[in-house]
Amino acid sequence: MLKQTLSTMRSNPAFYAMFIIGSVAVAVFDEYSKKSTATSVIFFLSALLVMNVQNSVLRGQNFTTATRGNKLPFGGYMFRSFVLALLAFILMVPALILLLRGDGSSKAYIVIWATLAYIATFSIILSLLGTWLPAKIQGTNATMGDALRRGLARFPSTVLLVLLGLAMPLVATFIAAMVEMSFSSVELIVDGHLNIYAILLALAANAFQAVGWTYVAVLLTRRYMEAEHIGPSPGAELLKVFT
Repeated sequence: MLKQTLSTMRSNPAFYAMFIIGSVAVAVFDEYSKKSTATSVIFFLSALLVMNVQNSVLRGQNFTTATRGNKLPFGGYMFRSFVLALLAFILMVPALILLLRGDGSSKAYIVIWATLAYIATFSIILSLLGTWLPAKIQGTNATMGDALRRGLARFPSTVLLVLLGLAMPLVATFIAAMVEMSFSSVELIVDGHLNIYAILLALAANAFQAVGWTYVAVLLTRRYMEAEHIGPSPGAELLKVFT
């Protein structure tokens, strides 16, 4: 699985560069303008990345070749991505309420634990319903009920791998941020100037995020293909799933 993840990234360097640099650029703009558009834009970029990865795995081609002659269901895919993200948020509401009720909890404490809670609930949702996304691209057994059937069949192993794919980049980012804080500020703009060290940290963090999202996208696509007995496209290498 990791081998196919890295292979996908090597085959599409321009797209990954756009994702990483674009995510940092949006964060810089947010900090400069004092606005809060980064979350929605990064969600869009992440969903776009996952869609292209899954289409690539299904076709056995790189992003550019896979989209030629195969119109992607952009609107429907984004809608499904939003629904899954919303379900994860609804599932974490009880934990969020408990955090907000905590006496004397700092904002940083709440943000960290809320993030961890969301990763946990999102991992559950993706493990149960995540194959709903590649099914939209392929068009075979594409209902939410079909996705739930596939998700329940291999839930224990899938949820652990999805959690790994989502959590490890975040852990690496937290560690890097702690190291950065010992030397300078983690703010992207300091005294009206770009903080180069923070920019480099943000680039590294988004690179880790790209690896994580690609891993999860590959995993869910392989689960979908296995459940529906969809073989690789001609010329594609069928990589073994290590679970």
